[in-house]
Amino acid sequence: MFEKIARGAAALVLTTGAVAAGTATARAGEQGAQQRDYAGCKVGYACMYQSQADWEAGKPSHRWYTYGAHNLSNQVGAKIVFNNQHSGAKIQMCFGYNGADCTGDIVHSWSYKAIDITPVNSVRLFA
Repeated sequence: MFEKIARGAAALVLTTGAVAAGTATARAGEQGAQQRDYAGCKVGYACMYQSQADWEAGKPSHRWYTYGAHNLSNQVGAKIVFNNQHSGAKIQMCFGYNGADCTGDIVHSWSYKAIDITPVNSVRLFA
C-alpha cells in the first residue's frame, strides 16, 4: 500500500512539476517514514531517472554515492532526481562540468524533484 501511495504522489508531483517548470519537490514517502531503499535507489545514493515510467519501475539511469562532482553527458529534458542519501546530504545541479557554476536548485535528503536537466552538466553531492 505504501508503494501505491508513494507512486500516486510521485505522479501528482511530476504533473505539477511539469506545469511549474520542474520546481516541485516532494518527500519520497510518508512523513516520518523510515528511510530505506526506494525506487531502485539504495540508501546512501542519489539517483536520476529518465522518465516517470523508469521511476515507477525502479530503474534509475544514474546512481551516485560519493560526495563531490559527477559529470553528465547527453542528458536533456525533464528528469527525476531522487536523493536517498542520509544525514542531511544534498544534491545540487551545476551548469559547468566538475561542479562549477552550481544553481540554487538543491534536492534534500529523502526527497525528489523533477528537473529540466538540459542546461545541467554536473551534479554535486555534499553534506
